[in-house]
Amino acid sequence: GAVAGGEWKGARRRAWWWEHSDTMSCYPASTQKRFWILTREDIESRRSEARSRAIESARDARAGGEPLPGDGPDPLTDEEETLLRRYYEAKILKVCAAFSLPSKVQATAVTLFKRFLMGTSLLQHNLKVMMLTSIYVACKVEENYVSAEEFGKGMHEDASRVLNAELTLLSGLQFQLVTYSPYRAVHGFRCDLEEMMEANELDAPAVSREKLDECVGCARRTVDKLMLTDAPLIYAPGKLGLTAFRAAGRELKIEAVQKYVESVQAREEAPESGALLGSLNALDTMARVGGEEPKEEVVRHIDKKLKAWRTSNPVAKAAGDGDGKEGREGKRHKSASKATRDAEEESAFD
Repeated sequence: GAVAGGEWKGARRRAWWWEHSDTMSCYPASTQKRFWILTREDIESRRSEARSRAIESARDARAGGEPLPGDGPDPLTDEEETLLRRYYEAKILKVCAAFSLPSKVQATAVTLFKRFLMGTSLLQHNLKVMMLTSIYVACKVEENYVSAEEFGKGMHEDASRVLNAELTLLSGLQFQLVTYSPYRAVHGFRCDLEEMMEANELDAPAVSREKLDECVGCARRTVDKLMLTDAPLIYAPGKLGLTAFRAAGRELKIEAVQKYVESVQAREEAPESGALLGSLNALDTMARVGGEEPKEEVVRHIDKKLKAWRTSNPVAKAAGDGDGKEGREGKRHKSASKATRDAEEESAFD
């Protein structure tokens, strides 16, 4: 009896080790926890600085390069950048689904893409290429390799551009590639719940495996929404998973899930218990407010605006986004017509 009790108690802790157990998880010491879990203010500051650098670089290059008529169009606003970034994050989810890639690759690809665009402005890069490169690198990280050629063929993109952009992505990430998946956390909570029910540790009606399967599917859809927000940059993956699991239990009216989440809260000591509830509620709001894919007609307008700005600022691209060896200096004197052709190739709707 003592052995069996120890086994299920150990399993109970399994799902929550993402953030709280130094002995069962590498997450507390990971580069994700130490360098990529940030405050909202930190995220906004990094993006703002990257945007300012990109605009200043383009302004300096225009002053020294081929003159263009007028002042040119304005760069994207913060809100427009957010919508375009979210569009590509949603597209990552779709591409991963189209290639039947596992959820761990999907989560890693979106997270790497988010991290990269905190240190460099989306004004400077071919986002389609960087999106595909994020997926390509995520496949390597998660040991689910798919060749650049296969991605290129499926997405009508030159594979060499993905390969050329790989080092740019890795450098922008400071070669810190470790990510923990909220999708895996959801499954951990499901296993934890089942074992607690078997041990009669929950004062709630039993739930069938089929109902729990439905609950996990519903939770995964909520995680999909959270992945389109800044939640993976602010909260531990376990909190994203628990938020999604709780939301699914509410939607499907599964009392055992609600009791289970309360039991997780009870494992925390005050004031951590209240902080956990606050985090879950905040994540609920993030999924509801910022978790939807932007409408295509809205993004199409933003994409046209970005192409117009890049045409007027032909050196706005950073070196290494899949466009070969040309860097900032090499592109100073690129003709406006060549810049126009480049911008046309970079549509979000290719």
